[in-house]
Amino acid sequence: MQNSDLSGQKVLVTGATGFIGHRLSEILSNKGAIVTGAGRNLDKARDLEGKGIKLLKLDLTNDNELDDALKDVTYVFHCAGALGGDDKSAELVNETATRMLVETAGKNGVKRVVHVSTVGVYDMSRGDIVNETYPLALDHSATYPRTKARGEKLAFESGKRHNVEVVVIRPSMVYGPGDGVWTRMMYKNVCEGKPVYLGDGHYNFNPVYLDDVVEAMIKAASVKEANGEAFNISSEVTTWKKFMSYYGEACDKKPKGIPLFMAKAMAAANKIPGVKTPIDKGFIEMATSNKFFPVAKAEKILNWKPTTSLEQGMQRTIAWLKDNKGG
Repeated sequence: MQNSDLSGQKVLVTGATGFIGHRLSEILSNKGAIVTGAGRNLDKARDLEGKGIKLLKLDLTNDNELDDALKDVTYVFHCAGALGGDDKSAELVNETATRMLVETAGKNGVKRVVHVSTVGVYDMSRGDIVNETYPLALDHSATYPRTKARGEKLAFESGKRHNVEVVVIRPSMVYGPGDGVWTRMMYKNVCEGKPVYLGDGHYNFNPVYLDDVVEAMIKAASVKEANGEAFNISSEVTTWKKFMSYYGEACDKKPKGIPLFMAKAMAAANKIPGVKTPIDKGFIEMATSNKFFPVAKAEKILNWKPTTSLEQGMQRTIAWLKDNKGG
């Protein structure tokens, strides 16, 4: 990776205890940025302290804590987010905390906030080639895509209102060494014989390697023309079955699927009070489509494109899983 323009700059990374935030903090520090990594459970990221990164326990919904955290900071990378949980918790983290962070950043003179979203924010009903012109699914029935879409909207609105630059990146399925959903969790599920795809797994899977995502984020902070824009960050397309087969080969297990009718029944059951299944409409949409998320906009404005092939990325990922006993 080339040197960024962030060397010597004070940077705050929210969600530094998470998959993307942890790796981003490492790479920013390696590039010479002065990094503070914020999170709730700092024990998950104590290794960062040995790499010159300051750790900060931070409640993103606490005005005073936010104000203190953002003093003298030039760039913020907002990686914190709620993937699961109930509606209220997801709204608090993905919407309210995002709005408050951008507002407070503006009040403290932060130059730019790079907000990590997801390709799941789109209204997927318009077609299979999903670029950044697609509308957001602000009223999606599934919690995660709805709250992330609304969080994006709030981030851009707050940025304009409080005079702080905002850039949004929308990664697809991020995998690589570390404790990510598409790494440790999927590997564990395959090895335990749990289903990891719907139907026969022939639908599109859109993986993107962690370090490629981090490089896009750093460019999103440093490229002037990126202000006010959102970018798809994705890589080559494969199938769910092929992606999961890398994990299957690593633990000598054949990946399993779940019949689509059963998945739909599980999603429908979530409407019953007191019932919560791991499958909702958002997951079914994602796992039964032939969507493609072109990155032409990121190539043009950020001068970014993925450099890690699926074969290379999975070799590194599986080596890490074996070294860390499954993560």
